[in-house]
Amino acid sequence: MYICWQINYDVIMKQTEYREPLFLFLFAVLITTLFSTCSFLYPLNPWDDANVYMTIGNAMLSGRELYVDIFDHKGPVLYLMHEIAAILSRDSFVGIYLVEIFCSFIFMWYSLRTMRLFTSSKVALPLTFLLGWLTLSSDLFYYGDSVEEFSLPILAHCLYFMLRFARNRQTPLWWQALIMGVGLGLIFWTKFNILFFYIGGAMALTFIAWRHQQFKELLHTIRFVSFGFVLATIPVLAYFIAHGTVNALFEAYFMVNIFQYHGTATNGEPDFWWFPLMKLAIWAVCTLPIFLAKARWEVKLLIFGTYSVLLFSFATMTVQFYYFLLMYVFSPLVIYFFRNHTPSVRTYLVIALIGTASAATNWNIVTLLNGTFPQRVLEMAEIINADKSEDSEVLTFSSYDTGIYQHTHHLPPNKNFFMSSILDPEIRKEQADWVASGKVRYLVREIGAIITCHEYYDTPIPDNYRCIYDEEELFRYRLITTPHKFLWNLTYPRVLLKYVMEPVTVNQRMLIYERMTQEENTRKSLD
Repeated sequence: MYICWQINYDVIMKQTEYREPLFLFLFAVLITTLFSTCSFLYPLNPWDDANVYMTIGNAMLSGRELYVDIFDHKGPVLYLMHEIAAILSRDSFVGIYLVEIFCSFIFMWYSLRTMRLFTSSKVALPLTFLLGWLTLSSDLFYYGDSVEEFSLPILAHCLYFMLRFARNRQTPLWWQALIMGVGLGLIFWTKFNILFFYIGGAMALTFIAWRHQQFKELLHTIRFVSFGFVLATIPVLAYFIAHGTVNALFEAYFMVNIFQYHGTATNGEPDFWWFPLMKLAIWAVCTLPIFLAKARWEVKLLIFGTYSVLLFSFATMTVQFYYFLLMYVFSPLVIYFFRNHTPSVRTYLVIALIGTASAATNWNIVTLLNGTFPQRVLEMAEIINADKSEDSEVLTFSSYDTGIYQHTHHLPPNKNFFMSSILDPEIRKEQADWVASGKVRYLVREIGAIITCHEYYDTPIPDNYRCIYDEEELFRYRLITTPHKFLWNLTYPRVLLKYVMEPVTVNQRMLIYERMTQEENTRKSLD
């Protein structure tokens, strides 16, 4: 039996063409399951953004028109993906979990290929496993289901081919350039400010091609990239043309994001004149290693172009903490410092220790094991689900989407079903009008750090509603409110500064208000 097993094992291990992709895929399943709250290990994804996406996906699957009947300001590709995920399951994130596995696999696969551009050492594969583990266990990954997470494999794919041209003067084949263009289109129609990565890379590659007299080859590649972008754009525009909602797309995705969305309502960056300068100083310091590295000038120029322009965009605008997850696309370049390293037992022990430390400080894992994972919304859903009457409309009033729509199997009654980061009085008025109409039975609200950020969110509950649920839940701190907490958020792992600067956590209140009956209103007025 041992001989037969050994023969089969040797045959499998000799299939190197399939071995690495298989191992990377299985590892992608492992890390996604452990660290993403979209996986079956977690009772729910408590992130308001993820719940907004899934609520819109469910609404679109039920016939609602994006940006017309249901509103958020991200790109249409994101909501289309969640609509497809809703086909698999309307009350869970299993569809997104499968997408995350695929994205993690592609990210690691092209990270490995990027490493192989600089070395033939066998250390590339274990380093790829480590980088994949660190990426998903990082605080930057947050709860999972972020635009930045879905952008990582597209950027990793593009960075590989750009580096291959910068280092080896090798242009991609036509179909490879076509796929790059499709990825560019997907990002453009998801979150267009991520295009700063491409802008910096394009400027660097143009200079490199001009210097090496390969401008003609670069133009040939650009033609197919442009064609791929068009291929990704056609179905998006066709959808909105067929539904007669092109104007709604233009207003919601471009005009709102450029002129109305500032993010200051939610991330609470301090309003000090020197704070932008501090971020610019951090940008300058972070780009110094690129100039100090002993790499070819073409490689340094390309990395400076992509990395610096993307990071510079973060330094000059208001950002959320998880935006920085995009910077992990450059993590495979750590191979430059280990390109001559031969892996040993000590190498694997160090990798295991780093991975263990990273998992031990991961918020999702720690709170799950401690029994403190936020899931009050499930208790709230049970209360609402107990109401079997037809008059049981739910509205997240002056609040984010808590996930209550998904867990109560309700669709939002109105277009602006949650209070977004767009400080538009019309959104507030529409919510108030729906409440005043008497059609909404339950108001669901979360009150935490957000109420201290902007008076826009401090909306009083109407007098004809009474509170039937009021519980507290640990709020995961992620707001950049003071310089020392900004520094904390940029530090990885957090445990290194645990005894120097402890971040403040806020007990978030989770509330349900029920509309009072006419008799209750009369009695209240008499009292």
